[in-house]
Amino acid sequence: MDDFPDILTLDDLCLRPMTPGDVPAVTRQLGAVETARWMAAVRHPFGPAEAQEILAIARDPHRRLRVIARDGVPIGCLCLVPDLWFWIDPAFRGLGHVSRALTGAIMAHVAAQGAPLLATCRADNDASRAVLASLGFSRRPGGRRMFFQSEGRALPCLDHVMTPEQWLVLHPPVQSCGAATVRPATQKDAPGLLQLLPRRGEDPGWPSPEALSRFIEEHRCRRPDLGLFVVEDDIRRVVGMVLRSGTDPAAMRFLSQQDADRCMADLGAALPGSGA
Repeated sequence: MDDFPDILTLDDLCLRPMTPGDVPAVTRQLGAVETARWMAAVRHPFGPAEAQEILAIARDPHRRLRVIARDGVPIGCLCLVPDLWFWIDPAFRGLGHVSRALTGAIMAHVAAQGAPLLATCRADNDASRAVLASLGFSRRPGGRRMFFQSEGRALPCLDHVMTPEQWLVLHPPVQSCGAATVRPATQKDAPGLLQLLPRRGEDPGWPSPEALSRFIEEHRCRRPDLGLFVVEDDIRRVVGMVLRSGTDPAAMRFLSQQDADRCMADLGAALPGSGA
């Protein structure tokens, strides 16, 4: 079973599965030389038969291919597996749509326990390289040559990689829960978390003060529902901590019963199955 969502709504953008009705738009967009030249596997001229080949790829749910639509109109496409690639209609370039679409798609990919992402682009594709850099992709050392069908020749390319752990450090999953905010714990939170630890032997599920730093690292957020999280109140005080295991109920501790009472109703909705 693939846990990647069929539809992702991102304000005025929607990421949805490709359908036969998208073939004319795909044909027009990839039939444009200024788009086709940047994509290694796209032949030129590009017609409806070639668009049907992309539709066949889209039918494999493991590829995580989605149309980028704005106000119901398909303006581009992205695919995450086994490597990341994307295109956007030239009329919609420079508006930030690709960055927003990729951000939403990668967040969902990481939440669904997706593998590291690899993106390869031409060394002279400044626009795509800028998008990947803004998202935090790391460039692999060196380069390689790939054959571009529309150009009929091999061209220098660069590989870029993003691991789930790297993504969560750069784009931490932050949840606003009424007056409380839940975010992944970092080593900077250690002084505040010290105040939340139980007395020695009171609760073996939590570390001793001297083991807190190691505990934070061992339970570093590796998925949006897995790891140690900090609870802050509306004035950014650290008032609680939540240890999420992904499947079992979350373990929680608060600075005071008053803080627990104030936050639990909101946290209960955001973290189903939580137990104080």
